[in-house]
Amino acid sequence: MKRAERFAQTMTRPFLLCRALVTTSGGGVTSTLRAANDKTTADLVVAVDCRNCAESPEVTHTLQAKPGGGQSLNYTPCIRQGLFVRRLTPLECERLQGYPDGWTDIGDWTKTDKKGKTCTVSSADSLRYKALGNSIALPPWAYVLTRLSLCAAEEPTMASLFDGIGGFPLIWEWLNGKGSCLWASEIEDFPIAVTKEHFPEEAPEDDDLIPLF
Repeated sequence: MKRAERFAQTMTRPFLLCRALVTTSGGGVTSTLRAANDKTTADLVVAVDCRNCAESPEVTHTLQAKPGGGQSLNYTPCIRQGLFVRRLTPLECERLQGYPDGWTDIGDWTKTDKKGKTCTVSSADSLRYKALGNSIALPPWAYVLTRLSLCAAEEPTMASLFDGIGGFPLIWEWLNGKGSCLWASEIEDFPIAVTKEHFPEEAPEDDDLIPLF
């Protein structure tokens, strides 16, 4: 797809990258979080507000921080599907944010602790939830970055500071081609491991352009 065609798509359909689908345990796809319309009771997915003992087919509350750590349904958005109440899976969170499936599922990755020791860590769901909750939602930013690209030179480049899990490089390089994002930086270990997985470091041709991770 040519650059101009990508621009046209994101300008006319800013939510092109968003696939807010809820996956069933059997691997199929069920309805999105919307009003009943022609859905059956078993098919309906609704948001559950445990704090206020309420449900909504249209709106769910935002993800809130829990000072003491751990898990609480008062803080983490959950849904009801049929008679079962559960929280969103990491895959569903990736889709709601507009990321490709499995974007944060990078398997084992290497981490350096405060003492300088290197260890191998798995991509735990807790890390994926936190990274996705702190990330950007891609669809609105795809619209913004498209307009910025239209105002820039023929071959625009960018750098991403406090990048998170690579949302900005993902959109930018989709619009402007591979290598158009020069570098990205992030202070947390797991998010930058995700970015490195999808945007491997390369030796720069110019000594002045050094990727920062």
